[in-house]
Amino acid sequence: MSVVMATVADMDVTEVLAAIDDGTIIVRRSARRRKTISLKREGDRWLLAVPQRFQPERNVESIASLIARMERRAVRTSPGDDDLLERALDLNTRYFDDGIEPASVVWVSNQNTRFASTTSARRTIQVSSRLAAVPGWVLDAVLVHELAHLRRPDHSPAFHALTARYPHTTKADVFLEGFSYGEGSRKHSQD
Repeated sequence: MSVVMATVADMDVTEVLAAIDDGTIIVRRSARRRKTISLKREGDRWLLAVPQRFQPERNVESIASLIARMERRAVRTSPGDDDLLERALDLNTRYFDDGIEPASVVWVSNQNTRFASTTSARRTIQVSSRLAAVPGWVLDAVLVHELAHLRRPDHSPAFHALTARYPHTTKADVFLEGFSYGEGSRKHSQD
């Protein structure tokens, strides 16, 4: 959890209003939205989707409460970077075992279009925190994909032969395609 997010969750009424003014909390109004509000994290900021006539000044306590609840849920459900690195190292040994290992594997909150990325030269892997809630076999497929990039930086047939070592790769690709579609349709329905 970032320092910015931790301090937002502990804000009082005037601090929530200041966060809206400085852009830490972004209010997006929608003519299609009638009664409900929703909140999600976008990088180091919060996106609050609200009906057109919603008045944040009158609902500051509700906003602060919603942010605090989201932070508690995120802390409770997100495995740590150490767990992610341990999982990746286990998969690396199981499917590759050739002496090439990642230097780091971490969760990041700023990848909204990719599931993960690898910097081969530094042997670092970043996994989108959006995947913290997917089934383990899907996360494993993403990690094997990124581990394969430590060996092949492209998406050549040789690269795909490496990812095919994980038996659930094809099934995970289908899951992730549906996951992406669901995220897109949810985003459009909140606008």
